[in-house]
Amino acid sequence: MSYLKTLTTSDIIVTPFTVNKQYSYTGTPPGYSTSSVFVVDGSNSTYPLNGGLVGTGSEALVYNSIKQLYYSNYLSGSNGQISEAATASFNPDGTITGPFYTTNYLNNIQSIDDLRSFPIGNNDEISVLSIPSTKFGEYIMPSSYSDNTMSDDGQGNLLSGSIKVGNIIYKAGLVIYTESGSGGTNTFTNPQWKSSLTIFETQYKCTIRANEFNYSLNPSLISTPLRGQDGILLLGSSQYSNFVTGSNFSPYVTTVGLYNEAQDLIAVGKLSQPLPTSQTTDTTILINLDR
Repeated sequence: MSYLKTLTTSDIIVTPFTVNKQYSYTGTPPGYSTSSVFVVDGSNSTYPLNGGLVGTGSEALVYNSIKQLYYSNYLSGSNGQISEAATASFNPDGTITGPFYTTNYLNNIQSIDDLRSFPIGNNDEISVLSIPSTKFGEYIMPSSYSDNTMSDDGQGNLLSGSIKVGNIIYKAGLVIYTESGSGGTNTFTNPQWKSSLTIFETQYKCTIRANEFNYSLNPSLISTPLRGQDGILLLGSSQYSNFVTGSNFSPYVTTVGLYNEAQDLIAVGKLSQPLPTSQTTDTTILINLDR
């Protein structure tokens, strides 16, 4: 007569899937902000710039940080074009020789068509649109970024028409404008993009065997005089209405509850329509929860 059944690990399946959400900013993003998209400029100049900010807001530091994090392993010669990544040599005695920088996660090419170039002339400038993680999730959805003049090709390149003018670092939420060594806070106008976030769907497989849950606690099944008096619990099936006592009677399932180990009800699933149980085959009900 029990109304509870223990689920095993084989009855639970966790499936990840990615969801996307559209974001946009109307107008030109401001300078540094802690809660919204913002634009900062970088310059290949001596730190600090005259009239510029000292500290992390310095254009010199912005320039050098972007160069080191996203372009350093791919710069070669004086033209700032991509090359093979610089790597260190690991010697048999345990020592390491070679360049002091090595390939890191975000410095890696994001796709086979992701091209990196960076302006390295004196006083060359860049502009960087920074999107907070609360507005891009785990990464910016490839091919989703665009503004009044530029768009993302889905391979990590920022295009103006068919001309490459920079890069978009999806997992960092950064759009970097590098074309012609010139920047400016008006580079990005009306930007829009889609965030990407992985959520997990937990599926609970609740199986009713042919010989299980064939006894209903619905008070409408007991005889009329005993309804509302817990008669079904106190007096048993002898007080059921006649149509219930036949061997062909099968109860219907309308609701499935999920309980924790302390038998506290923590979730309720409603079926779209009553489901009759079977006396000959197993019945399986799937409950999906997103988290």
